[in-house]
Amino acid sequence: MAHKQPQVTEQTRANLTAAFWGLYLVKPIEKITIREITDRAGYNRATFYLYFRDVYDLLEQLEEEVLGQVRALVENRLLRAETLDFSEHMGFIIELAQRFEGFMPHLIATDPTFGVRLKAIIAPLLDRFILSDERLEPREQNVLREYYLSGILGAMNAWMAGDDRMPIGRLIELIVAAALPGASTHAGLSAHGGGEASSEASGA
Repeated sequence: MAHKQPQVTEQTRANLTAAFWGLYLVKPIEKITIREITDRAGYNRATFYLYFRDVYDLLEQLEEEVLGQVRALVENRLLRAETLDFSEHMGFIIELAQRFEGFMPHLIATDPTFGVRLKAIIAPLLDRFILSDERLEPREQNVLREYYLSGILGAMNAWMAGDDRMPIGRLIELIVAAALPGASTHAGLSAHGGGEASSEASGA
């Protein structure tokens, strides 16, 4: 029996995910059935089970795809630098923003565990670059960490949900300036990413 080409199977997965997402935007997950997803995507139930155990597994895989990309940015790029410098990674950041802008606000709003996992990925950046002051007690660090994390997620959510968005480079500048008062704009952040981000925002 011939194996399907990888691009074919990935397209099927993407179609099923898109069908689920269209339903998830208008109804809670417990109200979504596999039949609704497969009817929308144009497949049968057997095809669905080749990719997902159930509707909850589909959501989990979607969330992990989003979180995996953010994790790659943090662990493989930002944490390997000596300073918190986003300028070298603006192309990757812009690509992430464009790819997941439709998902992030709704996932944060509808699944509390998604926000918790996202915070856990971002937290090491704060611990290394912002909360490393030895004068802070552990309980003080915990309070400040949650303060920053909640603010960052709120800012991201507000930016992604807005119709008239500022360039993503400017968004990062604002967040970094608030977290690190008096810090530089980190190697010309806007100049590096502003052009692409501006066209992205205008095309949104």
